[in-house]
Amino acid sequence: MSSNKRKASNNTQINSCQQPDSKRFCNESILWPDDSQGDSFFSNAKLEDLLSGNNHSNGQLELFGTQAPTPQHNLSGSDNGLFADISFPEPSITPSPKVETKTRRDLSKINLDDDETTADEIFKQIYLNDLSVAEMEDIFHGAEDYSDPLQQNTQIFLDAVAFKKPKTVMKDTNVEVKDTIANNESHLLSKSLLESTVQGTQYETCEKLQNCSMLDPMLWDSQAFADFEKQQQQQQENIEYPTFPSKGDFYGLPDKVRRMIFEHKNIKSLYEWQDECLNLPAIRQRKNLIYALPTSGGKTLVAEILMLRELLCREKNVLFILPYVSIVQEKVSAMSPFAIALDFLVEEYTAGKGKCPPQPCRKRRRLFVASIEKGAVLMDSLIDVDRPHEIGLVVVDELHLIGEKGRGATLEALLTKVMFLNAGIQIVGMSATIGNLSEISSFLKADVYTRGFRPVELKEYIKCGTDLLQIHPNGKTPEEIFIPSRRVNFNYSPAVERADPDHLAGLISECAPEHCCLVFCPTRKNCENVALLLSRIVPKQKFLEHRQSEKVDLMDALDKICGILSPVLAKTLPYGIAYHHSGLTTDERKYIETAYRFGVITVICCTSTLAAGVNLPAKRVIIRAPYVGQEFMTLCKYKQMVGRAGRAGLGEAGESILIAQSKDNLQVGQMMFSPMDKALSSMDHLEAVGLQSLILSVIGLNLAECRRDLNRLINSTLLAVQANALDVAVDDVVLRILREMFKNKVLQLSEPQNNKINKNNCSDIITTQDINQTATTSNRSATNDRRLLIGQSTRFQLTSIGKAAFKAGIDYKRAYAIHKELKLAQHQLILTNYLHLLYLIVCFNSNERGDELFPADALRLFHAYSSLSINKQAIFRQLGFTEAHAAKLFKNQSVQGPLALQLNRLYKVLILDDILDLEPLPNVASKYNVERGTLQHLISQSIAASSAIVRLCDEIDEFWCFKPLFERILRKMDRCGTLELEPLLELPLVKINRAKQLFAAGFKSIEDIAKTHPINLVKSVEHMPLKVATEIISAAKIILMKKLDHLEEETENLKVCLQTNRE
Repeated sequence: MSSNKRKASNNTQINSCQQPDSKRFCNESILWPDDSQGDSFFSNAKLEDLLSGNNHSNGQLELFGTQAPTPQHNLSGSDNGLFADISFPEPSITPSPKVETKTRRDLSKINLDDDETTADEIFKQIYLNDLSVAEMEDIFHGAEDYSDPLQQNTQIFLDAVAFKKPKTVMKDTNVEVKDTIANNESHLLSKSLLESTVQGTQYETCEKLQNCSMLDPMLWDSQAFADFEKQQQQQQENIEYPTFPSKGDFYGLPDKVRRMIFEHKNIKSLYEWQDECLNLPAIRQRKNLIYALPTSGGKTLVAEILMLRELLCREKNVLFILPYVSIVQEKVSAMSPFAIALDFLVEEYTAGKGKCPPQPCRKRRRLFVASIEKGAVLMDSLIDVDRPHEIGLVVVDELHLIGEKGRGATLEALLTKVMFLNAGIQIVGMSATIGNLSEISSFLKADVYTRGFRPVELKEYIKCGTDLLQIHPNGKTPEEIFIPSRRVNFNYSPAVERADPDHLAGLISECAPEHCCLVFCPTRKNCENVALLLSRIVPKQKFLEHRQSEKVDLMDALDKICGILSPVLAKTLPYGIAYHHSGLTTDERKYIETAYRFGVITVICCTSTLAAGVNLPAKRVIIRAPYVGQEFMTLCKYKQMVGRAGRAGLGEAGESILIAQSKDNLQVGQMMFSPMDKALSSMDHLEAVGLQSLILSVIGLNLAECRRDLNRLINSTLLAVQANALDVAVDDVVLRILREMFKNKVLQLSEPQNNKINKNNCSDIITTQDINQTATTSNRSATNDRRLLIGQSTRFQLTSIGKAAFKAGIDYKRAYAIHKELKLAQHQLILTNYLHLLYLIVCFNSNERGDELFPADALRLFHAYSSLSINKQAIFRQLGFTEAHAAKLFKNQSVQGPLALQLNRLYKVLILDDILDLEPLPNVASKYNVERGTLQHLISQSIAASSAIVRLCDEIDEFWCFKPLFERILRKMDRCGTLELEPLLELPLVKINRAKQLFAAGFKSIEDIAKTHPINLVKSVEHMPLKVATEIISAAKIILMKKLDHLEEETENLKVCLQTNRE
């Protein structure tokens, strides 16, 4: 095709589109101007450049320009946009009617699967030959990381996966199933692959599970539950269980709750399995319960009904543990309307949010929605003040995270203490992906309910080159399991074929924008690159026309509320394409998620965290490569991702497509046939720091005062259940930890040592660290005198540093490290600014190199240091930073030695100082070259550290002066706002920009918001969705309800005191 024809073709695609009966007009010339002089939302981004690769801009232009002026001839009409109303000028380009008609006919109703001619017209009009080398590297970097299309097809894949049948342990109770498998020696299918198709039920008590090696999905049968019920009914006819207080016919709840749930969830009835689960013996008898179903099965609704029963019927508080802060905040907002209507309180416990222990409240019950870490602190605080009985139910979402390194040990410790208390607290856990349910059941002493239920059918495919293979789990050979479905052919031009060898644009165009699509990518950078790639080669007119006015509303909201519209989103959002990963701020992710749920955004390129953290269903899920970061995907991750496809209400079936390259064929096959991931205890990882923290806390809480108590408690952990499999000698590890604690003066005897103690039942505890240096052969008797014999009943307790570590929720080694830093700071604390205090906070979270989250950028550190005042440079000088070091930074050279650690810390200190000075987060991110989401994580981490340091200083008298200082830092960092905005920043979902909007609109206090109507809030505040307005008002009312309860509690206490005095 000649250049003139090519240009004409491109002009056809960029002709403006006009929607009649709408007051908003938008065309590509507005979003992507043809000249550098026009007013534009994105004045440095041009559609023509994207299509042809040419760059016609002259001069330096800002990313986010001024909004196009409102035309003088506004049209009447209404449009219920998602975020707000924005007026646009009339299209400046009037297309030829003939061309416009052809474009609409060809592009708006395409069917890529059936019409090859249309596909040829779409994708062959896209030319990428003019892209520069720099643009290719920027846009397509990572796009071919896993691509090898010429060497991949169905036969290559089937040859690779034809490996030996994996051995699976079968239950002995079902001879028929064993015989079936025995008669099919070539059967390659594992239990894990079958999970997505099984529709039956399996329910086992914890007692019965003790004799079983594992729960076998191949034995799931709908008759099993009925048989179990019948057997149990016959055995327990004469047993009377304590009656559960009932307030209605909806599982003991009043009918008002049923109406609210059905209205809120937009459903008419519960699924059969939900009704079955809510009537289990474990529920009637208040036994611990684990229920496991595939993603999208409706697990959360069961948990919410159980929590409401506990709050309203038994009138006990509930602790709801969720894995991520964002989900905690989302759940607090979602439960707020229920709390107001049903008269209970819902409280957020994350980072600096939530008081520990909570103030007593006799009038209303409370739902504590907490992250794993803050939930553990909350429970410890209740145990410490003898109030654990206030909690009646603990619900854990994503229970499989108990096997995650780090916080998995925190969750395991929390649940161990709850069970060891024996305070009548019921534990309910739910998960979609646990491969060792019997072990988790043994740990929690819980019954197990499993069901292979999905409300919508899921069709799973693997893409091998141009071949799509559908997975049929009931097959017996690779050829019967992986059945060819069709061959994709989108008639790409050679340039597009090189840019998109995986045919992502074609696969997405089959689904979007009529339906939503998720594309899972291995890395964050890859998410952005794929989003850019798709925005260049998807059918332009089709994607641009879809909900175009609302997309511009969204972009304007991101700029005004979040403070920035990223360059990548500026180029992709006009086509309804976005990316989603932790590099975005919470507000940015919230807007993208909301727009996706409303169908404004139809394609999201995301990382694996979205599969576990956010409920975003899709018609089609595409897994671009079977990797999570640099590691190969596990079956657990795969199931979480594909589970997002085919949610109820989105159509008859969902589809998932895993793109496999020839080099990954064998691993893909092994992954598909592997058992589900096991949740393994991480208590013994990193020198058993998790077990060490558990021992520290149970001694501090007086749950264990001697070795006998300690052994009994430790033997009830998941680590003890899995000790043989993990090859861990638990008693030896505990003894080693006790020795270390005595050596480091974290433990001490709580009574004089009994010299007549039986040595056969004792262990030697070395009490002097340097004993090996002073002991010689001639004075062995003296050495023996310096040893301490600890019997099974010898009582011990924490020292002051041990108590401080326990209260702060950290291991004693970190407590000693921060104790050392605070001790040094006592003598020369700089209080002319916040830098020294911020340095101590950063030290709390610092690793050995100080480069956690991100390392320092030498040149940026130099420029930031040079711009500091003399007062602020004092902390640098105190740490030994000289002009010679500054010169090294200027030359972009690294500083070696101990100062390297301190400079990495100081880099974060300067970032936090700018944030405390109310610098906009996007500006700080640009200044220090750190992603905005990472900065938010740094802030959250620093808030948690400040809170921990406050608790630590409260236990050590010599640090009394630090406590009010860190409390001030904690409040300032948690709010990051001016004095007049602080009340508004108490509200969830309200950040600094939203608080400024509310304040400017006249809502200056919590009371002002609580007494307004959601519609008035929407009308008064720009880009305020009705759902968000309702949640903000509900949160404001709950805050006032808490204040009222506190005042009433104080009034009652005063009345009691006065009555006592009269008597």
